[in-house]
Amino acid sequence: MVEFTEVLINISDSFVKFLPNLIGALVLLAIGWLVGSIVGRIVKEIVRRLKLDDLLFKNKKPMFKFSDIFSIIFSWAIYILFIQAAFEVLGIPALVEAFGAILAFIPGLIKAIIIVIAGYAIAEYVREKVEKSKVMYCKLVAKIMFFLIMYIAIATALPSIGIDASLINMILIILVASFGLGMAIAIGLGLKDTVAKLAKKKFK
Repeated sequence: MVEFTEVLINISDSFVKFLPNLIGALVLLAIGWLVGSIVGRIVKEIVRRLKLDDLLFKNKKPMFKFSDIFSIIFSWAIYILFIQAAFEVLGIPALVEAFGAILAFIPGLIKAIIIVIAGYAIAEYVREKVEKSKVMYCKLVAKIMFFLIMYIAIATALPSIGIDASLINMILIILVASFGLGMAIAIGLGLKDTVAKLAKKKFK
């Protein structure tokens, strides 16, 4: 009976010591949620006023809005910062390090998104100019230029988030080789009859 009483006393003492830390962690989470929500709304309003979505997509219906993306990223950066602080108060170093790694990843993610946005803006501008030129196969050339510039932008952005761009390079080489082989076969089949006629004339 005495041992059981001592266990209860130890548990009570541990809980009393832990309670201030728990309350502090909950307060930090509440503050983080409030600050993150406010920062997210401010960022969203700033991007909307810059009319970034309108400039990039113009009359097209966007699949996503950059104002929403940046709002979510900045909000969650604040949330994660306060969650990390809460775990530090609770004395859980493993989770502190895990959320620290996530926080270290966010600046690279923002940089990568900005690079892709800039690449998309340049690709769209080049595509429009080539299509308006009305040269032969202008639409085909415009699409090729668009995807080529987007590829360069994505390949440049990937190292910012710790991904080696060599995989993308390999995929591009395969696509270009496949496209070239397909074009060669198509041209060969298309010119088959013409080449046969020319050969007959030469032999005659």
